[in-house]
Amino acid sequence: MLHKTSFLLLLVVIGALATYDVEPENESMSPRKSRTATQNPADVARCLNGALEVGCGTFACLENSTCDTDGMYGICNSFLHSAAKFDTQGKLFVKESLKCVANGIISKAFLTIRRCSLFQKMIAEVQEECYSRLDMCTVAKHNPEAISDVLQMPALYSNRYFSNLISNILDCGDVTANAIKEALLEKIDPNTAKLLLLFQATHHSSQQGTGRRSSESEKLKIYFGNRGDGSLLSNMKRISDDTM
Repeated sequence: MLHKTSFLLLLVVIGALATYDVEPENESMSPRKSRTATQNPADVARCLNGALEVGCGTFACLENSTCDTDGMYGICNSFLHSAAKFDTQGKLFVKESLKCVANGIISKAFLTIRRCSLFQKMIAEVQEECYSRLDMCTVAKHNPEAISDVLQMPALYSNRYFSNLISNILDCGDVTANAIKEALLEKIDPNTAKLLLLFQATHHSSQQGTGRRSSESEKLKIYFGNRGDGSLLSNMKRISDDTM
């Protein structure tokens, strides 16, 4: 099966390169900019109690929480932003999956919200249950381009719920995962794509043998270093270390 590191490294590269040319598309994708006050569990509960079933209102309630439940709001907005690129079944999936996750969180929040670890786990479980029940794999198989657009959320690459989304996609099998990977590779220039694949190959060979580190990885560092993108290198190293 396609390794999770490959997906995350690819997403980091695309996200980093996008910062050279693109300004944030939607201010609502970054709720922290407008909602700076930290919310305690009681605040979150009150917000959820009045949240609408449609849109991303439910997920906005989870942002800036002392329980560290950020992420689903960004995922919701990304799905909505890319919804037009899905086929008919995919559009229905976007609508129903967001509604399913929102309703699931609301119905179970008041039983788990007193303990952050349980609350976080519940959100992840609801997310996974809805993706499975609504057959995300079939949607991903027929909409790799749209899914690749959904995944371009640099701010969430280390987020638990984004990681859960990636894991669910990878569980759909190699054919679907590789199709999405190819769609992602098409979004970056050919030379960068080759360097990324080279980095992955070097990373995998270093796991198989001790001391076998190719000079090609140094070339990759020089390339991104010349672009002045030290954050990209640090993110690549962190993701590689975390997934080993």
